[in-house]
Amino acid sequence: MRATVRYLLAEYLRSWRFVAPGVLLVAGVIVAYAQPPNPVLSTAASVIPLLFAAQCWLTLAFFNSQGSPDRHVLAATVGGRRFVLGRLLAAGAIAAIAAVVTVAIPFAGRRFAHPPTAGELAAILFANLIGALGATALAALFARPLIYSRVVSVLGLAVCAVLTVPLHLPGSAVPTAQALDAGHAAHVPGRLAGDIMSLLVFTAAVGVVCAREWRRRD
Repeated sequence: MRATVRYLLAEYLRSWRFVAPGVLLVAGVIVAYAQPPNPVLSTAASVIPLLFAAQCWLTLAFFNSQGSPDRHVLAATVGGRRFVLGRLLAAGAIAAIAAVVTVAIPFAGRRFAHPPTAGELAAILFANLIGALGATALAALFARPLIYSRVVSVLGLAVCAVLTVPLHLPGSAVPTAQALDAGHAAHVPGRLAGDIMSLLVFTAAVGVVCAREWRRRD
């Protein structure tokens, strides 16, 4: 399984499709923290919508970095279950990296109003992971081999991502950011409890759909 994940991530890196969304994420975080004083939790909360959007793009680019012949060969080589699980784990790894990078940049650059405590860093990373994983699950529904048309996948994903804002869907950018923008880091896990359960249900449903359709189509 590790070999499959490493292969998929290496292929993604070789494709260079991560560059544009990666630059968007890094540049956006730098700009967001450019104007002090940058209160720890509230500023980190304001960056989550950017992370959500960038992760949608990163995930779609990852799933579409493989052509159909490559997917067919990989699925035949490692087996259908390992192929599906490897793709999902690799996408989850990308989400984790994006979540860490989003908090690592201001922390390394000392851009927060005060040095964040371990609890504040954990709360930010926790919220970032929820937002990034929510974006990953959403983007998986618009990636190949479920949708082959690039226009349809991009427009469909963009519309659904935008609709999460007024609908305040759990696990999306707005409610996650609001939960993080708390007075104290200790309050964040409780405020995110509902999002976690909804995200788990949504992610499980996406996993079932992807497992069935990817194996059937590849």
